Amino acid sequence: MVQSAPLACVDLPALPLQLLLRRHPQWGEHPAVVVERDEPRGRILWVNGRARRLGILPGQAYAAALATGGSVRAGVVEHADVDRAVADVLELLRGLTPEVEPAGRDGLAGPGVFWLAGSGLERLWPTVGQWARAVHRAVVEA
Repeated sequence: MVQSAPLACVDLPALPLQLLLRRHPQWGEHPAVVVERDEPRGRILWVNGRARRLGILPGQAYAAALATGGSVRAGVVEHADVDRAVADVLELLRGLTPEVEPAGRDGLAGPGVFWLAGSGLERLWPTVGQWARAVHRAVVEA
């Protein structure tokens, strides 16, 4: 039987929201959303759990979030900021395998999803588990 090369997926959920909350760490205690533009008709792109519990969902107008009466925090995360973060993560992951590819900004997975191949890495990490732990540790530390 032929053994297939190990594959891994690194998923940084709601990467644009993570970038916004990194920029404004105090917003983590509040409903927070990423909007395409900072005006009432701007569309909501990403929401945190506190916003979702208020019924605020991606695709709604920012005005709908404001109408909840909650202390909603909102900000725009530019495509360039997301692209820069993806490039930084790619560089980090390429230190763990030369075969890494982002899933893409507009795909179903969205930004922050990366596919890694683990073939040929046995001398660095004798087991797939050791490689996976190294990948996890590097992403968490970053």
